[in-house]
Amino acid sequence: MACLFVLYSALSEAAFFRPDIRPGYGVTKQAWLSDYFAPLRETNMDTPVFILESGKPGLTALAIGGTHAREIAGFTAATIMVETVRMARGRLIVIPHANNSAISIQDQESRIPRFHMIESRSGTRLLPYGDRRTDIRDQGIPDPAEYIHPSGQVIKDGRESRNLNRVYPGKPDGTPTERLAHAIIQLIRAESVDFSVDFHEANTPEYFINKKGEIEKGGRLAYMLVCNPKGVEVGAMAVLQMSEETGISMKLEQSDRAFRGLSHLEIGDATHCVSFLTESPNPGQDAWRESPDVLHDSTYSLEHRVAMTLSMFRNIAEAFSVFHDNEFEMGDWPSFSDIIEKGVGAYLN
Repeated sequence: MACLFVLYSALSEAAFFRPDIRPGYGVTKQAWLSDYFAPLRETNMDTPVFILESGKPGLTALAIGGTHAREIAGFTAATIMVETVRMARGRLIVIPHANNSAISIQDQESRIPRFHMIESRSGTRLLPYGDRRTDIRDQGIPDPAEYIHPSGQVIKDGRESRNLNRVYPGKPDGTPTERLAHAIIQLIRAESVDFSVDFHEANTPEYFINKKGEIEKGGRLAYMLVCNPKGVEVGAMAVLQMSEETGISMKLEQSDRAFRGLSHLEIGDATHCVSFLTESPNPGQDAWRESPDVLHDSTYSLEHRVAMTLSMFRNIAEAFSVFHDNEFEMGDWPSFSDIIEKGVGAYLN
């Protein structure tokens, strides 16, 4: 009985955290994810939702940052949307920190600092750097030996039960992380979202020397756009436009139904929304680096990664508008070169 009490106490003392987000004039409504699924209210799984309306008919898009809270370029790009962008036609919905629990703790797999200082339009700001998974204290139960997805697929690493991007479309009566995924699906249905983009980061494609002294190449996911099967044509057009605009050759991949629980597959399969996922190269994901710099790396700076993420979103939006003969127009949208030249802070309040 004493052991059970100790375990329960440890799991019940999660940190309660609210990231610093300063909405700009383009935000017309602010909500909470719990407005779409009430059981999240007053828990560390709840997170702010920002709606930017043009007042003119058009497409509705959803940008998702912070699915993995150590993927800093994704939630920074989403925050720039909230603080800078104004809509000229259609609607943009932004969840800057999809897994608020994960951003409330330090990355559990590295020594990367918890906060990173940048200069914004109003002075010094701290960008948080979190973990890949829900805080186990918010999950409320120990990690299982393996995670069984609602589809029946088995994931051998039980910690992935706390990975938001392994549990879609979620379950209303599931674990806190499954309920979080379910809430995002409910938002997409309630707001009739036409397309969504989930912002991610991966390890860089650099060559490195492993512990055996052998030369290896880094990850393959960086600079990739993953599309739900019903969005592959849109993705192909967006990748071509991206190359012409920025010189970055994005890889294109279709969701594989052999791997369940991922947003780019499950959102599109569970709703009428066409779902995409982007991957930028984060040196903080490279296990071989002794002291990765997630802001100022000479090749993979935060500016480069945020600029890539925002440009990819805009190109998806433009391609989607063409294929679906509907409009989605964003004002005050910083270009790739704008962010590279002026820095991320120039677009944060």
